[in-house]
Amino acid sequence: MDINQFIARRENQWKRLTALTDKAANLTIAGLSSAEAEEFFSLYRLASSDLNLVQTRGGSSALLDYLENLVARAYQHVAVPPRGRFFATWWRILRYEFPAAARKQCGALALSAMIMFTGTVAGYFITAARPQTALTFVPAQFFRQNPAQRVAERIKRQTSAHFHYTWEENLLFSVFLFTHNIEVAVLTFALGASFGIGTLAMLFFTGAMLGALGQRYQADRVGTYFISWVGPHGVLELPAICVAAAAGLIIARAMWTRGGRHGGVWASVQMQRNEIFYLLIGCAHMLVLAGIIEGGFSQLTAPVIPYFVKIFFAAVLFASLIAYLFFMPLRKPEMHDQSVSGSLALETG
Repeated sequence: MDINQFIARRENQWKRLTALTDKAANLTIAGLSSAEAEEFFSLYRLASSDLNLVQTRGGSSALLDYLENLVARAYQHVAVPPRGRFFATWWRILRYEFPAAARKQCGALALSAMIMFTGTVAGYFITAARPQTALTFVPAQFFRQNPAQRVAERIKRQTSAHFHYTWEENLLFSVFLFTHNIEVAVLTFALGASFGIGTLAMLFFTGAMLGALGQRYQADRVGTYFISWVGPHGVLELPAICVAAAAGLIIARAMWTRGGRHGGVWASVQMQRNEIFYLLIGCAHMLVLAGIIEGGFSQLTAPVIPYFVKIFFAAVLFASLIAYLFFMPLRKPEMHDQSVSGSLALETG
């Protein structure tokens, strides 16, 4: 091991841990902000790993003494507080941590949305030029009937005197939908490990499928039905996939930059692991809600619920999502909450 190179890569992290340890010594760990507490625990783990490396592979006694002293000082502040209540922690994540992570990763979110939108436009115009290419993006089961026939059959069934959409049927279909959507989101996230190429491909293909399907409905003059069908759940489902993609792009960015200022890919991912965790938790909640809406409300046609009502609902829901993620004031965590955040960072590592 080249000690000089090792010190050059890690020195800034050790200095930052020293500064946070000094601050914690003056204020206690609860006096650190949420971000500082998470950074403190991440740097502590990295310094402990560095100490173990120097002990096993050899190094100067001065470096060994320095790391032992740094880790020992930091360890004094690594006290896991009493576990918070489940619902309090759950509320904290949804009320503060998830939107905070989304705002911090707004660049990755914007890129994800742009790629999906590009795929939607491409899918629409490619299908408009060559209708048969719709089968490239959309499963054949969607075209066993043409869109107009499909819509007419659904309207006929829902206007029948015998039509009765039960809660059990809704629940069963919803479980299938959000299970499938979570699988897609997890795959989109995991493909971030392919330097983000797989993630971007999934986003483009998802958008192309939406664009191709929308074009076929529009060409068959049932475009309003399509918007009222996809809109209510799509305004949650599609952004949720973008959120999962943003989490995957954090990993991709670390791979492309070789860890950047963090000194390594794994170190970079470790430093941002809480943001990845919060994004995925938020994504899962969005997909569950989208599945519930898709399994029931989205399936009802104009005779039951007017199209303009469903479209208005989708617009309000999307505006609410944007306000929640990017404009809602974020309540600063209380002192006790900050220490809980730090312990969570340690435990999830």
